[in-house]
Amino acid sequence: MGKSRLLVAVTAVATLSLTACDSASPQATGGTVAAAPGQGKSAFDTLRGLTDAVKAKSTTAKSAHFTFIGSAAGQEFKGEGDYTFGTTPGMQMTIDTPEGAVSMRLVDPIVYIKTPQELEPGKPWLKLDLNDKDNPLAATLGKSLESARQTDPTKTLEQLADVSEITGVKDEEVNGQKTTRYSLTVDVAKLKGKAAGMGMDPDSIAEIEKAGVKSVPADVWVNADSLPVRYVMEFPVKSEKVKIQADYSDWGKAVDITAPPADQVAEFPTG
Repeated sequence: MGKSRLLVAVTAVATLSLTACDSASPQATGGTVAAAPGQGKSAFDTLRGLTDAVKAKSTTAKSAHFTFIGSAAGQEFKGEGDYTFGTTPGMQMTIDTPEGAVSMRLVDPIVYIKTPQELEPGKPWLKLDLNDKDNPLAATLGKSLESARQTDPTKTLEQLADVSEITGVKDEEVNGQKTTRYSLTVDVAKLKGKAAGMGMDPDSIAEIEKAGVKSVPADVWVNADSLPVRYVMEFPVKSEKVKIQADYSDWGKAVDITAPPADQVAEFPTG
């Protein structure tokens, strides 16, 4: 896999992990609550009801640690990182790929990427300005990270609420925690104009529709504090299947995300 294709694939996985984290801090309002069979506590029968509960419990949780496994462009990935959200979101993560570790930092609006091989001797980091309209790859990666750089991460769950419905609710244990698992069905026909926060651009949605796919599944596991601890989603992107499972912990823990030292940073290639 070439370096450019690898970076695009890695960014797709990064975006999905951000999407999962985005689901933690909603803005939507309304919704109803219903007791699900076998539940020891109330479960939500609408995504908007779930959003309200998370909002009430996460007003001070402005960051999270995440670990994930996923696949994109025919490659398997795993990694971990931290995410902060609010007026100026930030992200840092390291992804293990078949070609070596790739590190990414988002210090809005700049993305710093450290690849397995240095493109410029002595400068392991590449700098990519998401506002650089003259760099085609910047535009591609910028689309994937648009939700993280421009919108409050709470927007993703609101978007899901507009295009999805809860199709299953049950108790499950995740990483030693008692959780409620919400299985979702995402209506592809409703995704247009609402899928940026899910790492899907209009071309990807068009391809999904052309393939005859009517819906895609997603699952979110929420703990007793109404904070997500796991998110899973799978869908095709550019004729390739992308899948991610992300687990979340350390909600509200202090996170310091900074740019690499300037003398270790090279400009991102234009091709």
